[in-house]
Amino acid sequence: MSAYATRQSRVFDRLTVAFPLAMIYLTLCVLYLFEAWARITPWLFGDELELTQLSRSIAATGRAARRGEAHSPDSVYVFFTAPWWLIHDVAAAYSGIKYADVLVMASVVFPTYLLARLVVGRNAALFAAAGAGVIPSLAYSSYIVEENVAYPYAALCLFLIAKAFVTRRRSWVIAAVVASALAPGVRGELVMIPATFALAVLFMLWSSERSHRWRASWTTGDWIGSVVLLFGAIFLISGIASHHSLEWLTITRAYKDRIFNMGNWAVGSLAIGVGVIPLVAGLAVLVRAPGEAPQRSLRVFRSVSGASLVAFGLYTAMKAAYLSTVFATRVEERNLIYVAPVLFVGTAIALERRRLNLVAVGAAAAYALYLVGYAVYHVVGGVPYAMGVQLYSDALGFAIFQQANRYLYWTPAVARTVVLAVLAGGLVLLLAPQLFAARRRVAAAAVTVLALFLVAWSLTGEIAAATGSVSIARSAGRTLGHPYTWVDDLTHLRPTLYLGEGESDQNPEWMLEFWNRSIVRVSSLDGSVLGPGPSGGPDIKPGGLVLLGSPAGYDYAVEDTCPSVLPNEAAWPCVDLAGARIGSHSYSAGGRKRVWRLIRLTHPNRLRAQATGISPDGWTGPSDSAYYRFSGSEPWLRVVVSRRGWGGPSNPSPVHVIVGKLVINANLQPILGTVTKQVDLTIDSTLTKIVWVRVPPGPLAIHVVVDKKFVPHDYDPRNGDVRQLGAQVEYRFFAQKP
Repeated sequence: MSAYATRQSRVFDRLTVAFPLAMIYLTLCVLYLFEAWARITPWLFGDELELTQLSRSIAATGRAARRGEAHSPDSVYVFFTAPWWLIHDVAAAYSGIKYADVLVMASVVFPTYLLARLVVGRNAALFAAAGAGVIPSLAYSSYIVEENVAYPYAALCLFLIAKAFVTRRRSWVIAAVVASALAPGVRGELVMIPATFALAVLFMLWSSERSHRWRASWTTGDWIGSVVLLFGAIFLISGIASHHSLEWLTITRAYKDRIFNMGNWAVGSLAIGVGVIPLVAGLAVLVRAPGEAPQRSLRVFRSVSGASLVAFGLYTAMKAAYLSTVFATRVEERNLIYVAPVLFVGTAIALERRRLNLVAVGAAAAYALYLVGYAVYHVVGGVPYAMGVQLYSDALGFAIFQQANRYLYWTPAVARTVVLAVLAGGLVLLLAPQLFAARRRVAAAAVTVLALFLVAWSLTGEIAAATGSVSIARSAGRTLGHPYTWVDDLTHLRPTLYLGEGESDQNPEWMLEFWNRSIVRVSSLDGSVLGPGPSGGPDIKPGGLVLLGSPAGYDYAVEDTCPSVLPNEAAWPCVDLAGARIGSHSYSAGGRKRVWRLIRLTHPNRLRAQATGISPDGWTGPSDSAYYRFSGSEPWLRVVVSRRGWGGPSNPSPVHVIVGKLVINANLQPILGTVTKQVDLTIDSTLTKIVWVRVPPGPLAIHVVVDKKFVPHDYDPRNGDVRQLGAQVEYRFFAQKP
């Protein structure tokens, strides 16, 4: 054969090898691109908003910031998405980011395939690649989250580490070291990649022939001493970590049970999402099968796989336990997804070699049974498999049951029966080649059926997670209402302030901030609007002068309104900024329609008036309500006090309408000064009372105090409203008394 023909043959062989893998990648990309197209708006706040703030700032100024305040970029992901924000149209930029994320996250199939090829043949490696590419967490490819880059990068690092151990070539070792060192910059959780590398070195040393020969001479005392030394090392490392980390100290001293329980929750969710068997097989292949010939590549894989399972498992458990003390009790599967490639490669080894250590299989199956049959049957809120929500954003492994509940009316009992059947049936297929080794066709059929089922189950879970995300996005879109970019359309990207009041649901504000990049600062008068980024309330000086962030002030502002208590009246401005009203936009919050007003501000920026203590449905709470007028000449104040919205038992309460001078205190906040007038009345269920008070021009402070509050749930246990309520209150000024 000529040299030319030889080269042509090699090219053809390489294309033959690459084509199936490329087709898997392209097919998944088509599916995930469609899912990204259908997800019309972000909704996972504040992750998606914070990353957007950082990347927009980098695109505009070259520096990372949140709401104008400098901040660490935290991840290379914000640099990856920043160029898209050079596009003027927000919708086009958002689409570009989603589609780029899909192409990057789906690329996990390539490093997973290469990792698998170190230990298995082409077909088994294709299975592993497909499995890693269809886990439910691939639905994150439609989100603006760091997992889109971190997941394939972690798989790449695991391949490079394994390749370095297998070849022992300097170039691969350098590549593995550099990639591992850069991993924490891709995402904070990937600090476990260097830890995995270090643990893999220890496991390789422990499993070496020299180590085996050394341990062969150990006495019982030597083994006891080694165990003591191991635990001593663990305690030493934990003590050092506790000395440098309050979080580590708190969790390991007071909440050790949460480390175990919440770590198992995450593993259980991951196991359900991938069909349980990859967890069983991935753990079982870590133990040498009887009669197995020594093979360096397999020893390397076991060392790297075991190290990654330990490192990411410990990180996930510790993080979940810590979050339960400072934020919320969560199932943190999203921090564990990085081990999915090694679990599928381990499954590929089991399917190809068709021989496992039965004791290891039994132990792994017992653990899986405990996880899916018990541990995650009672998770957050006591709802089995988190089926009480449409989609659990931190644990997409539950999505297949959540959507089955929604569309197929599965109960938790049905879900548990199904997952236990999957475990039992999968074990039969997994062990069939070993139990029926002489019947090759039966063994081949069992392997093929199991491989196809696992890919199909995982892909179904991914589609379920994407379906839930798309549904939530559509609901969020209706909450904000079209046009999403109404602020940018009217301000032409001039600096705009968002000033809220009494917000119990911040999702509409987060969406507004995402879709309108002219909003550069967000605040509230009562602290009800939070991050990501600075959100502190403004300082207010005499005359209503607003000091917040920018020394030069803002050109425009979006201000909140409060609902009218009386029927057929428009909402009234509970945040009333001086300037000209140039637009308004209705949206939904807390199950009610509300209105934002866009104001072209005066300079310097100042408030005409503000109200505090009023919830989105108009009710006052335990601290009652206050209204401060900084300027104005209308002589008639109308105060409406109502319990028309409460039709429960009678509970009459004295009400005091107190009018006095407005004073700015030392904290630059308005308060009631000397009282000049007081009107007393009584309010009761279903009643509405109107008080007219003649007031002097200029600054005023008004308080409405309801003596006897009530809790609707106390009167009717079926009523889920557990707030302490006073009355529905409204303040308006008139030039003439009607």
